[in-house]
Amino acid sequence: MSILERYETLLDRAYSRLQLSREAKPIDLPDVDVEYAGNKTVIKNLQQISQRINRNLRILARYFLKGSALSGAITPSGALEIYGKVSKRSLQELYRRFIQTYVRCPTCGSIDTDMSKRGKIWIIKCLACGAESTVEAI
Repeated sequence: MSILERYETLLDRAYSRLQLSREAKPIDLPDVDVEYAGNKTVIKNLQQISQRINRNLRILARYFLKGSALSGAITPSGALEIYGKVSKRSLQELYRRFIQTYVRCPTCGSIDTDMSKRGKIWIIKCLACGAESTVEAI
């Protein structure tokens, strides 16, 4: 067996052991569904969003309230009532920043991640590539 044949055999064996790259599927994140009731702003689908991005409902609600500098509460149906008027555009921007900072993997860009706390440090672990990165506390 010549060196070239051996090289090609080894190369074929290496390629056969590699994982097939996943097809890039479109990210299906729900938009923020905002409704106004008097002087309140209600994010009706907060629970659906938190389930899709695999984050605790309270963490997501805290981020929206802190970002809008207003108080609010989570309703029994899983909606977030913000006590004050906030534009849908501002809420959508907060949501985009939350995804970028606390959900999306900085290594591969996947949104399939878990967020956990180790001591005082928050860590995002990617379920697609296995990378871990730290994020600032919310």
